[in-house]
Amino acid sequence: MKITRLHSPSRNRAFTLVEMLIVVTIIALLAALTLGGYTYAMRSSKRRVTTGTFEAIKLALERYNSEFGEFPQPASTNQLAQFTPGRTMYDISGASCLYQALTGDGFDQISGAAKNAGATPGGGGGGKSDGKTEGTAEITNKMLVEIPQTIFTKKGAAYILIDGFGHPFQYLKAAPATTNTNGGGSGGSGGSNNANNATTINSTYDLWSYSEDEVNTTKQSINSLADPNISKKWIKNW
Repeated sequence: MKITRLHSPSRNRAFTLVEMLIVVTIIALLAALTLGGYTYAMRSSKRRVTTGTFEAIKLALERYNSEFGEFPQPASTNQLAQFTPGRTMYDISGASCLYQALTGDGFDQISGAAKNAGATPGGGGGGKSDGKTEGTAEITNKMLVEIPQTIFTKKGAAYILIDGFGHPFQYLKAAPATTNTNGGGSGGSGGSNNANNATTINSTYDLWSYSEDEVNTTKQSINSLADPNISKKWIKNW
């Protein structure tokens, strides 16, 4: 008896190597497009958060200036701290000053704050921030009425204001201009030269976020005058 075997086309048909490579390539392209879109969306979202916080800080600084007659001056400079990812170093001096000046939580990071606010040095751990804004040792100013947990963090012993990327805001108060009087030369004529010792671009203060830039995090605002590309990605007030 002769047995006829029926062969199913689906059993004999298989993907060729070329077809497999095409499929893998298409999947890789789709994944790349999806990841790229997600990355762009996340970056845009973080920039929007940073911009919103940035504007709130500017308004709060104006209120501080109206209250105390001056903008806050960081008590120190070049307090470097490491942030991940990338383990990049950032200066947190301005961010810690901003946190205290605008929340009222502590005053040791603000130059002259204890004297100006009538606070008692030594109270509340020498004016250090403790994450609270109540108590007799606090400065009686709270320029940011509502400060969400997402815009500040503790780095080491300091509390700092951070942007949407989790990096510290940068803040520099403008130095006062000085005038040097130089004596005349052989002609005996004297003259006055205005020697500007500016460390900021604005005459009041420079405020900026490095945003997604993780390359120029040691650059200051004044450096962008010589090379505007330095601050191309920054969110700034100049």
